[in-house]
Amino acid sequence: MGRNRHMSFPTRLFIPLFSLFLTLSPCSLFGPVAPAKPLIASPAVSAIMTPNDPKLSYPIYASFEEIEALFQQQDNRIYVINFWATWCRPCITEMPFFEQLARESDPENLQVIMVSLDKVADIRTRLKDFVNDRPMVLPTLAFTDNYYEGWIKRVDRSWTGSIPLTLFYRNGQRYFNRGQISNYSELEGLVSRVR
Repeated sequence: MGRNRHMSFPTRLFIPLFSLFLTLSPCSLFGPVAPAKPLIASPAVSAIMTPNDPKLSYPIYASFEEIEALFQQQDNRIYVINFWATWCRPCITEMPFFEQLARESDPENLQVIMVSLDKVADIRTRLKDFVNDRPMVLPTLAFTDNYYEGWIKRVDRSWTGSIPLTLFYRNGQRYFNRGQISNYSELEGLVSRVR
């Protein structure tokens, strides 16, 4: 009680009024929270992107055959598939552009998928920490097939395996972007190649 006597009158009123405000206001101070839209609209892609380890928020696949359907969808939706890794600085630098694209696009029309090529030893440690700390708002899968010669050419005949690499496709139209995407406008331009 002695401490409150030394508080100024406005301060003594502010604390209880602010507490009341927080109690009565919605969870977000910036307005109502919009319901989250589904990240994946295609049932076939959703099945692939479902986590297959209860300790992880993303699936792990060891063979290209398990994820090959990601590259063959014919549902009139644009697919943007980015190959990246947590150790790849250009990959991390361009990631916010993909996040913005996903936020500003309807998953019924455009689907972004991140394929991590992190080392097997890093899937449950480094990648997990990265996904949890970010947090990743993009659908992500871990791909651990180290037999690159066996699957890289199936993604793109001219791909040498360097990352980042992004595949843009819609039905039969395909475009591969090798290297880092510099800004959001560049990413939008790349998407427009398969519209």
